[in-house]
Amino acid sequence: MNKILIVHTSWYNEYINTMIQVAEEAFELAGYSADLATAPGSIELAALAKHKLVKNPDKFLGVLFLGIVIRGGTSHYELVTNETFSSIGSLSMSYPSISFINNVICVENKEQLEERIMVNTKNNSNALLKLINEKSS
Repeated sequence: MNKILIVHTSWYNEYINTMIQVAEEAFELAGYSADLATAPGSIELAALAKHKLVKNPDKFLGVLFLGIVIRGGTSHYELVTNETFSSIGSLSMSYPSISFINNVICVENKEQLEERIMVNTKNNSNALLKLINEKSS
């Protein structure tokens, strides 16, 4: 069982596809394969991951969350980011034997996103692999 679950949002599809490609390449190099699940938005990421984990309790060693939240002109940004990060953290505490990494990138604008997307996704994908190794030893 060398499976990782990638749960991603449907917003900013072009950027999300880049994130998925970077993550899958890192996982393949380490001998892992990934299953994908698409949530409508960042707030739904943790609930979708939990559904997949409950449905397949022994299938996944790790979960990588991929999403993008760009600040707009309202308080919606704070609500989305706070709830997303809280629910992912809570989920990780409910499944201590599974490794979780949150790669939901929260930025002020697309320029910041473009500066971070490749580096953050590669670093977080590798961090997930390290965490899986640490938990398996």
